[in-house]
Amino acid sequence: MNTRSVKVMSMNDAVRAAVGARLREKNMSRADLARATGLNPTAISRALNGTQGGGTIPPAWAAMLDALGLTLAALPVEHISGGPVILPSDPQALEREITARVTAAVREALAQHGAAPEVEPGSAEGDKSTGPA
Repeated sequence: MNTRSVKVMSMNDAVRAAVGARLREKNMSRADLARATGLNPTAISRALNGTQGGGTIPPAWAAMLDALGLTLAALPVEHISGGPVILPSDPQALEREITARVTAAVREALAQHGAAPEVEPGSAEGDKSTGPA
């Protein structure tokens, strides 16, 4: 098993453990979580057990997190400034929102360390050329 696979398994396990701890803290059952999310109780169990069809980090996200030296963590919203963040429920809109937020966070981190972010060809910034150089 390669290093990335081990890191992804570790991230998945850490998130599952955080969700389990939060359920206990809130005195909620998996059935309560299923009702609160509108998900099928079987889907909740598979995600929390890590069984087939359960929740795992998509390979593309795992690769990006690994390349950037980041890890996925589940944090209570009270630890995040500004409280809960409302995200779109549409999968494509959610992916765009997450990508935008991650991109902004990476750019901010690079700026704090004095590194200029590279602009990819075809990106919004890459399309804002002012003419020939």
